[in-house]
Amino acid sequence: MSAENFLSYRYLFSKTNYNIVSIISKFSILVLSIAYFSFLTILSVFSGLEEYSLGFSKSFDPDVKIEANNGLYFSYSSKIDSVLSNNNSVSSFGKTVKGNVVVKYDNRVEYAQILGVDEMFQKIIGIDTIITVGRFPLLETNEALTSYELATSLDLILYNAAGIFDVLSLSPNYPEASFNPIKNTIPLISSGVFKSRGDLNKNIIITSAKTVQDLYGLDSNEFSEILIKSNDAQYLLSSLKNDFSSLKARSHRELNETLFKIMNSEKIIVSLIMILIVFISTFNVVASTVMLIVEKEKDIKALKTLGMSKHNLKRLFFKHNLLINIIGGTVGVSLSILLVYLQGYYSIFKIPGLDTAYPVALQLNNVLLVFVTLVFAGLFSGFLSSLVVKKLNS
Repeated sequence: MSAENFLSYRYLFSKTNYNIVSIISKFSILVLSIAYFSFLTILSVFSGLEEYSLGFSKSFDPDVKIEANNGLYFSYSSKIDSVLSNNNSVSSFGKTVKGNVVVKYDNRVEYAQILGVDEMFQKIIGIDTIITVGRFPLLETNEALTSYELATSLDLILYNAAGIFDVLSLSPNYPEASFNPIKNTIPLISSGVFKSRGDLNKNIIITSAKTVQDLYGLDSNEFSEILIKSNDAQYLLSSLKNDFSSLKARSHRELNETLFKIMNSEKIIVSLIMILIVFISTFNVVASTVMLIVEKEKDIKALKTLGMSKHNLKRLFFKHNLLINIIGGTVGVSLSILLVYLQGYYSIFKIPGLDTAYPVALQLNNVLLVFVTLVFAGLFSGFLSSLVVKKLNS
């Protein structure tokens, strides 16, 4: 081991003539540990919230969705069926019909969106995870699943003939056909209630595709969307764009583009703030190193007499400073990884007001960002400390 490496370790762990120097060095390690612990923990919380939010959106958004380029409906042809059935990237797919309706029940009136689905809907969309009361409707009957907000507004009764509500479709010529705006009416009975995703699914009804087709007078091959569960969404998107020029396909990320942008923007801002805090914390290390240099002035002169160059002296205290940063960063990152692991497996912290564990996710890119910050912050503080040695010996 070279003399500069040996002395950099010795100055870190040995006692100094002035106890305050040792205390400040240990305090610097503590401050850095807290800074790096907070940095990685906050990033893990943001990643957990992102996964939770996007996972919740899976209740209505598939891996890939196909819609008509123009108009509300398109004809489901044998060509479309053949392409999707023979594509290895397609795990399963289903068809839906949607539209806006007026809902009447016991002198109460609400506007809602109705979604007609086929038997593949439950295999593609995680609807069962957000059903809070009741069950998914039997598609061969007139049962329907309603959102919590709609069920509350109408005060619906489940599994009871007294709970039958009317759904009315408006004429496509409305408001021109103001004398007869109602095109068709069908009775439905609620089989369950699901929690909606904010205002996006506030008032919604889910029933069979045939029921909605009859409501709007559509043919049996007319649909609004094709929902696809895929094992390779990006490859599937590129192939579908070549196969269907009259249809548009969007991935789950494209369907939630606003949510992705908001989450990424917040994460970037928080990351920049935490990086700034880390760099500010390194000034404690600079201060402790400067005090050590002043306290070891006689030793520095002795080392110069023994033949150690100014360059080696600068490297000695540079390595000492860098060692403090590495120890503080390693301790902070290790404690953060331990906390995230315990939270993921034992749900130590709960969301206030909910019996749900606070979501966290340990991602490699977050760990790499913290370590890159550690390297640059260590080099920065080490450079500042080495400048003091240069001035002291000038």
